[in-house]
Parts: sequence; structure tokens; C-alpha cells
Amino acid sequence: MPTDDRKPRRPRGTTKITEPPPPPPGPPRDLDVTALASGGDGVARDEGRVTFVPRSAPGDRVRVRLTKQTSSFARGTIMEVLQPSRDRVAAPCPHFVAGCGGCSWQHVARPAQLAAKQSIVEGALRKLGAVVERIADPCPPYGWRRRARFHVAGGRAGLYREGTNDVLPIDAAAEPPVPGAGLACPQLEAALDAAYRAVAAATPPDGELALALGHKGEIVVGVERPWKLADKLVGRAGIVGVLAGQAGHGQTRIELEPGLHGGPWDFAQASATGNAALIELARGALGKGPGSALELYAGSGNLTRAFRADGWSVTASDAAPHAEPGFQVGPADQVLARVAGPFDAIVLDPPRTGAVEAVAGIVKHAPHTIVYVSCDPATLARDAQKLVEAGYRAERAWPIDLMPQTAHVEVVLRLVRG
Repeated sequence: MPTDDRKPRRPRGTTKITEPPPPPPGPPRDLDVTALASGGDGVARDEGRVTFVPRSAPGDRVRVRLTKQTSSFARGTIMEVLQPSRDRVAAPCPHFVAGCGGCSWQHVARPAQLAAKQSIVEGALRKLGAVVERIADPCPPYGWRRRARFHVAGGRAGLYREGTNDVLPIDAAAEPPVPGAGLACPQLEAALDAAYRAVAAATPPDGELALALGHKGEIVVGVERPWKLADKLVGRAGIVGVLAGQAGHGQTRIELEPGLHGGPWDFAQASATGNAALIELARGALGKGPGSALELYAGSGNLTRAFRADGWSVTASDAAPHAEPGFQVGPADQVLARVAGPFDAIVLDPPRTGAVEAVAGIVKHAPHTIVYVSCDPATLARDAQKLVEAGYRAERAWPIDLMPQTAHVEVVLRLVRG
């Protein structure tokens, strides 16, 4: 018998370790939801144990069936809302009601969403001692997305059902319509929604689907595979280009905003108004030049342009190359190891996983000011704590809500040496 088909033998004298079976769900629990967690779930306690309840609101009393239990926490699904919170509202999008996972808080009143995000940031940064300003709210509650990604399965575009990888088709008008929003997905700007509906109706190839709207009204579309109908979409619903696999049809890069160009797969902040507000917060945290600054995770230069306009001499860097003289290409830790400096300031805007690999290099360069822009308060707190331990002081933090109806929150943190 081939050895590949045989189970590995346990060495003699060892004891087989098995995980205990999970406890049975048991009877339904009636729980009081007290807060919203950073992942979007409501938080309740079941005999002292933290229990996470998706689609609940602070102040709800809910009947819950537990779906997961450990010694430290549990998860459950709502069977019935026994007493709704004052902060519970009717979700305007039928796709959300049907289980779409694109949003997590459409059932929560906007002031309660902002209060929850404020609390999440304050809780994450509490040990740093920074002053946390009141959360900024620059985006409309709906109709703010200028960039979006969808999934396509069986020729139908949509988003994953909450907690699954099953695609829920998003191809019907929302009833009732949300003022100022699109019809298929109320999070999209109206022009982007119209383009999405045109693409969805053309049965795109399975895989990922990306759309981006520029400030001049131009729209580019990306699909992962070749598509015979791609060229037919150019000129419809504001679409100027389609990138299907490696084949481009029409104009596949647009000016997302003045001076910032990109294609359908390139990263850009999802909201134009939100991005403008974020840039102003980062400018305020850095202050006016002149001075020398190193920018890590600079991307296509979203913040770089603003800092230079304020008089800073900026050395920009990112793992992905950018067509700019002097741009430093490579992972942040490698860039920090090879650039000479000195730098008066270092600015970083890393992905959700944070920038733990860059902390030692930042400390070695010893800038006076560090401006850390983060989309995850937990990884921000982790990295900032290491900077504080190295002699920096977390001075001030500015939370900003760039993605209404979701649990995502952005933070700009200023640290100063000594």
C-alpha cells in the first residue's frame, strides 16, 4: 500500500490529544445588547460571557440561538427582536434585509453608528493616552461610493451573503429608493450604480468585478477574465473603458480626482468627499512645511500631493511602483533601511494589517513627528504602543467615518518624539 494513503502513526508513549466537542446550542437566550463591536456585531452577555449578535443594535432585547460557544465567548443569531432599541431603524435596502454582507449597520441609526465608532477608537487607543477628537462625519449616509467591487457567480453579479461565500445577486432596484443613492446598491453614487446595472445586465464572467468613477464622470470597469462583450459596454452608462483579464477596451485609466489617476483595480478611498476630509486631517496632523518627510505606503500619491502643496519635501514610497521621479519602490522596512534621511517627519498609511514591520526602521530614523493613518484601530494601537515604548508620545487622534452603514472607521494619529 502506498504510504501516502496511510495515516501517520503516533510515536509510542505519546497521548492522543483531542479537542472536546462544542457544547450543544441549548435553549434560546433572551439577551440585552449593550454595544457594537469593531467587527460590526452587537455585544451582549450570557451569564457573564460575551456574546456577539450580528444585526443587533445597542438597547435591543433579543431572543438568540447560539451558533458557536467557547469558554470565553459565544455567537448567536437573532430569532426575534423582543424589544427594539430606540436606535434601531428600518433598513432601506432589500438586499440588506435578504442577508447581503456588504453593509452591517443599515439597521442602526446614524448617530448611534458614529457613537459606536467613537467608542471603538477610544477603547483601542486608551492605553496610549492620546486625546481622541470627536469623530468626523463627512459622507452622506448613502450614495457615497465612487469605487466598488462585486463578485460574479453563474453570470450574476452581487455581494456575499453575510458570513458566507455565497453570492447574493444585486441586480434589482431597491424599494423604497434612498434619496441621493443608486437603485441597485444604495451605497453607490448614482452614476456608478447605473454603470453597475449595465454591466450586471450583460452577464459578466465569473470572478471579481470592479468599478471606479472619476471626478469628470468617467467610469472604468474591470473583470478578471476575457469577455467577448467587454467592448460593447464602452460608451454606455458613462463607461469609457473595460479591462477584461489582460485585454483593455477603450480608456482603462481615468483621473479619479485632479492629479490622481487609476484603473478599476487600483486602490482609492471609496468616497470622494470622505477622501477630501481625510486629506485635510492628515495635513493638519503633519502641519505646514518646510521640512523633509518620508511617506510610507504612499500608493499613487493620495496624500503626497497635499503635503507638497503645504511646503514639504516628500520622499514617497510603496511596494508597488509609481511613475514619479525619486519614488522609492519596496516594502516599508526595506525602504527605511536604504533611504538616507534625515527626515523631520514620517507619514504612513498602511493596509489593515498595520505596519509592525516598519516600526524599528521608523524609530531608527528618529523623526520629530509621525503621522499614522489607519483603517484599523486595533493594529494602529499595537504599532503605536511600540513607538511610545521607543520614546514617542501619542499626542492626538482624529477618527473619521468614511464608510457609513459599516463598522469600518479611519483614524489619523499624531505622535511626537519625546
